[in-house]
Amino acid sequence: SARPALVASRTAAPRSPSRYNVLVVLSLWSHLKTMLTDPGAVPRAARPLASARDAGIPETICGRCDAYKPPRSHHCRICNRCIIRMDHHCPWMNNCIGALNQKHFVLFLIYTWGQCTFALTLLIVRLSECDGTISECFPSEDGRLAISLLVFSLLTLIFVTSMLYNQVYAVLTGIGTIDRMKRHTRHLHHMPVRWLDVFGIDAAWIAPIDPKFQDRDRVLGYTTLGNSWKIPHPDDPTATDDDESLGDSQVLDEGKEAEEGSEPHSPLVVASALV
Repeated sequence: SARPALVASRTAAPRSPSRYNVLVVLSLWSHLKTMLTDPGAVPRAARPLASARDAGIPETICGRCDAYKPPRSHHCRICNRCIIRMDHHCPWMNNCIGALNQKHFVLFLIYTWGQCTFALTLLIVRLSECDGTISECFPSEDGRLAISLLVFSLLTLIFVTSMLYNQVYAVLTGIGTIDRMKRHTRHLHHMPVRWLDVFGIDAAWIAPIDPKFQDRDRVLGYTTLGNSWKIPHPDDPTATDDDESLGDSQVLDEGKEAEEGSEPHSPLVVASALV
């Protein structure tokens, strides 16, 4: 009968929802941290690193911010600021994804992926342990809820998996979403990003807390202390040869850069780049 089948399926299912609730709390916590954390906005006092100059990395000026623009940074027209290692502007977070909140965003994707997998596992376990038909295992209202849960979990799982792949690819190659979609890689010095430069050196990688870096200036690509560098102006009679080399030819066209910052505005566009 339907009653014994239903009882058998319910006793086989996990008795405690605490595991799923932990994923929910961690996911919401990561979401809030991604929204509220500074993604890595470049301050006007930013100056190039001496190591970058010695390595021959071009020093550029943001035409909109009128300030130093570190390597791997992009100007977001929505936030109206340059973001270190900007990947894209996420409307779901109402914030850019950059060097300082990428950890929280990746954790949000991982915990959301875990929730979808957990929900699908519950459905599979209940069906596999139930001795009756599907209608008997999920009678009346339970059946409609199970179908809704199945569809929603599958769609979310596919989307979150594509976004998670997007982030892993950006770390392993050093090529972010903006650079890949615009095929802008030939103009930049791309190197793989160390996981320590994403999650920090502390042991709390699984917790959405702000990462701590051993050399914060190196991770961000600029410094604000002990550097007399100033924004060069071609008309400045006191400019040195090095300053003149950073003239108009090195000032970025931020109109185009702004378009790059806005193109991945829709996560669906970001996901379609993986196809």
